[in-house]
Amino acid sequence: MKNLNNHGLTAVELVIGVGLVAILTSVVVTTQLTVTKDQVKMTKELEDSIDTKLAERILFSDFNNVDPSYNNLTVKDDSGKMFFDYYPDVPANAIKNGLERNATLSLTGRKEFVIMTQDPAAGGVLVYDPVFAYEVGPAPDDFNVAASLTFKGLNYNDKVASQRPAMWNTGRTVMLDTPARLRPLVNGVANMQVAPRSPIYVGTVHGISTVSDSNISTYVNMNHPETGEHLTSADLFLRRAPSIGGGQSLIRLRAVHLIKYYLEEMKETGSTQRMARLYKVSYAEGRWGTPVLLADRVEKLSLRRDSILKRMIYFKVKKVDTTKTASL
Repeated sequence: MKNLNNHGLTAVELVIGVGLVAILTSVVVTTQLTVTKDQVKMTKELEDSIDTKLAERILFSDFNNVDPSYNNLTVKDDSGKMFFDYYPDVPANAIKNGLERNATLSLTGRKEFVIMTQDPAAGGVLVYDPVFAYEVGPAPDDFNVAASLTFKGLNYNDKVASQRPAMWNTGRTVMLDTPARLRPLVNGVANMQVAPRSPIYVGTVHGISTVSDSNISTYVNMNHPETGEHLTSADLFLRRAPSIGGGQSLIRLRAVHLIKYYLEEMKETGSTQRMARLYKVSYAEGRWGTPVLLADRVEKLSLRRDSILKRMIYFKVKKVDTTKTASL
């Protein structure tokens, strides 16, 4: 017959049992902490990924309509070259100052970048007859003398509003240009090292006409590409517009947006790493509007053109890696 110990656990057995429980508890707690940290890290990475994708989707939508920026904006890249230079008519080996353009927004460098986009909500490009903007005087008796032209406004007799109602709203920014591409002349020969440009005028809708805006002029090159004359009004632009093949000038009118992206440093983040919020703001009615937050915890926004022979812009929003310091 087997003898049973009726006195319970011995001291040795108790110590061993307590030790095993402590070991198991330590393993369970360690596993829980690891799982929790991994979950926090995965959550942060997922949030950052979603945040970044949304910001880049908005950027993609904006840059999809960025055509009015090329050869018109005076925005420079990080090396001082014109970011929006575009040469559609020369070979790569003819460009002396390099093909690539790079611009980086960061808290330690430049903090803003401006583009000009076409506004699709206002309708497509309108082919504009210059005569629409003028009151034509009576025909003179001398056939060699032209009739007088009195400028009234681009929307004189509702010529624009009747075709593009959404385009002609007070405060909206509109742009005039032509398909002609001109260069400055040197001894009667076009300087091929300068990007070809159309004369342009960008103004703000006011009544039946437009008004010039000094803030817009800060970013937009409205100097005539051949003469250097500053086109300060729609009237002056129409009178200086080049003809197409010796015939009448072909004028285009479209609604545009000036859009600015900028970084603003985040304060009291609880981290030693500097990080920023990326904002987008549009210009209308003579002022910058309400900023829209695109992403937070941003380290930098990179913009790159691999060739000024192509109208293509690559961009990337890079966020500060905060997962390394993630804790409970």
